[in-house]
Amino acid sequence: DLLRPIVSLAVAVILFEGGLVLKFENLRDAGAAVRRMVFIGGPMAWALGTLAARYAAGLDWSSSIVFAGVMVVTGPTVIMPLLRQSKLGGKAGQFLKWEGIVNDPVGALFAVASFEIIRVAATGESILGKGAMIVFAAALGVALGIAFGWAIVRAFRAGWTPEYLKAPIIFASIILCYALAEQIEKEIGLVAVTAYGMTLANSRLAGIAELRKFKEDIAVLLVSGVFVILTANLKPDVIKDALTWRTLAFLAVMLLVVRPLSVWISTYGTLKRNEALLLGWIAPRGIVAVAVSSLFATLLEDLGRRGDSKFYFSGAEQITPLAFAMVFVTVVLHGFTI
Repeated sequence: DLLRPIVSLAVAVILFEGGLVLKFENLRDAGAAVRRMVFIGGPMAWALGTLAARYAAGLDWSSSIVFAGVMVVTGPTVIMPLLRQSKLGGKAGQFLKWEGIVNDPVGALFAVASFEIIRVAATGESILGKGAMIVFAAALGVALGIAFGWAIVRAFRAGWTPEYLKAPIIFASIILCYALAEQIEKEIGLVAVTAYGMTLANSRLAGIAELRKFKEDIAVLLVSGVFVILTANLKPDVIKDALTWRTLAFLAVMLLVVRPLSVWISTYGTLKRNEALLLGWIAPRGIVAVAVSSLFATLLEDLGRRGDSKFYFSGAEQITPLAFAMVFVTVVLHGFTI
């Protein structure tokens, strides 16, 4: 029973820590390319990923749509260490950094939206009303994150908190911000904490470097722990069933077709050819992809078992092993080739 809240809170802190490095002044190098990748490349990768999951992995349409939404994310937990070790800077480095952090809540939103639409279709509720609710909830999540950031900056500048309590106060406020946003709509908390982190990063607050170091250490511990917890939840039979030619076909299509096409088409004219080739290849998935995939796999299975549901979701139990396969293969391949 504690699996879902532990993983969710850990992912919230990890995304906040990622948001702390997103300064708008650094966006100048790759701003147009990042915007196009989020608003054009993201939906394109979602659509192409859906086809890959349906025809290569063999999932049903509903599971494919939800899973492909999650696979849009690239993951700051993997991107940041890769950029640090490879010393990749300039436009390409900024692109990967911004894409990795901004796309995490975006991919989660894709998955939330598609799952909720599938759920209301299965139970006969209003699809249009639910879609409008998700958009409104996402806007509220951003506003909540900005409000938290503004309040913390005001408190710190006014000297309302002693220096030694600043890091614990921020840590507690991340959990509060996430919990409040989750009351609005599931997975909106990821949007809120990312907006919170970005607000602090761009506030020019004194001592932000020390706070960032503390959050980085916490994030490393949480990533390590969450990966162990999630893999402990995988049964050997499920892993064995997932190791098929269909899994290999899905991975090949995602790496060699979906990612390059979505990057090249969406960023055409904003990147040099060698940058486009590099960014079309480097897209490691991380903890957010696994955590959100595991959540929605469980939700789809539960929905299929409900008496009032019109659908049965074949392949929902394969989502988590596929997500782990994607993480393992992309981390190894992209880590050794960047």
